[in-house]
Amino acid sequence: MPALETMLAALGGLVLGAGALAYHFRGRERAWNRERLEIETKMRRDVIPVLERRADVLGIPPRQRGQDSEGPVALVSVLAVAIRREEESGELPFGDTLEVSRTELQEELGDTDGDPVEGRRQT
Repeated sequence: MPALETMLAALGGLVLGAGALAYHFRGRERAWNRERLEIETKMRRDVIPVLERRADVLGIPPRQRGQDSEGPVALVSVLAVAIRREEESGELPFGDTLEVSRTELQEELGDTDGDPVEGRRQT
C-alpha cells in the first residue's frame, strides 16, 4: 500500500506542477499580447502618420505604400522601404526642374575666359 500512496502523491505533484506551469505561461502570453498591442497602438498613433506624410512629400503612389499590409508592423516596414527606395533613387517628385550647364552659367555671368568670376569661388 505505501507504494500506491507514493505513486499517487507523485502523480498529484506532477499534475499540480503542470497546472502551475500552464497558468504561468498563460500569464506571460497575456503580458506579451498586451505589450504587442501597446506597441502596435503607438505605431498607429505616432509612426505611421509621419511615414505617410513623408511618402506624400516624396510623391509615392498609394499602391506602393502597403495599405493592404497585415498589421502596423508590416505597414511601417513597407512604408519605410518605399521611402528609402524613393530617396535613394534621387528623383524629384516634380517635373519642372531646370538643368543648367557650366558654360551657360559662365556666359550668363559674363565670364568668357574660363576663370572664376571675381569674388566668387569656382565649384
